[in-house]
Amino acid sequence: MVRTEILVIGGGVIGLSIARRFALAGHQVILLESGATPGMINSSRNSGVIHAGLHYSESPLKEQMCIRGKELLYEYCDQKSVPYERLGKLIVAQSGQEEDLEAIFQHAMDNNVPAKMLSGFEARRRYAELDCVSALESSSTGIVDVSSLLQSLALGFESAGGLLQCFAAVSQINLEREVASVLMADGTEVVADLVINSAGLSALDLVPCEARSEFDNFFVKGNYFSYRKSVPFSHLIYPLPSQGGLGVHLTLDMAGQPKFGPDEQPVEDIDFAIDADRAACFAAAIEEYWPGCDVRYLSPDYAGVRPKLKHHGIVVKDFVFLQSRGNSGAEVLSLLGMESPGLTSSLAIAEYVFSLA
Repeated sequence: MVRTEILVIGGGVIGLSIARRFALAGHQVILLESGATPGMINSSRNSGVIHAGLHYSESPLKEQMCIRGKELLYEYCDQKSVPYERLGKLIVAQSGQEEDLEAIFQHAMDNNVPAKMLSGFEARRRYAELDCVSALESSSTGIVDVSSLLQSLALGFESAGGLLQCFAAVSQINLEREVASVLMADGTEVVADLVINSAGLSALDLVPCEARSEFDNFFVKGNYFSYRKSVPFSHLIYPLPSQGGLGVHLTLDMAGQPKFGPDEQPVEDIDFAIDADRAACFAAAIEEYWPGCDVRYLSPDYAGVRPKLKHHGIVVKDFVFLQSRGNSGAEVLSLLGMESPGLTSSLAIAEYVFSLA
């Protein structure tokens, strides 16, 4: 049996941020990560975008934490020399979508998020190959080197006295004793005053059973294709959001390599394989705003899976912080539905979780 004050399950970008926040405050913290290195399972499988906070009008916690997290993340990257760039992005509208784009702009103004409306002429003056009737420019959107961010957070956690254990899969959390008890797959038991369940794709499976029945997981895979040629854009280019996400958009990595994604592919099981046959669907989505896209240069790259959530059969649009307490006072805080903008929000989520403890 191992004893600690705070136990964090899941070493993705959110779990790392939370563990680091508690360790910096002087708490005894153990972080359990099931993979070989922090973030390798899913945190490294996203766009690497620092979101401005434009798209979450129906998700108050996501909105609050994205806007706060964006500023914290830029500040952190400056302090720790984590590579990033404020490239900005354009959200483009096609005919009939002007009112939807205007609504995003107005909501940005209400939240003091920097944004500027462009006519189709103004957008095409910047990028002649861009096809749209209007566009919204977001100057505070950026990209970050996710690998460097994960390494920096892990180093900061361990430097603050935290203990990181990889290859440490968790099987069960028990609240029947005075402290929360966590059983690991290898038979080790870890007991803690507070367990923070930030296991991402597996978080719902670890919720103490009395609370788990109210929720159901459903998974949506997001595939990404790289583009083996330069693109005529230096901004990130986004279509209007779709029902399930932000649409197939153009992003650039820190080396300037263009990539497109994610799409929305419902899956029953967690599977990170990507199908090369999806290139035609990608090309059709991209050609709506960039008719010059050449499908021959699209190449399957990687995929991530979003841990979406339903509550009594209704889709949950926001982050969920589910507190479970045993009769003796033992506590587990489970973070559910931690999908986009989880990367941008990670430091703000850590701040919020710390305030709940």
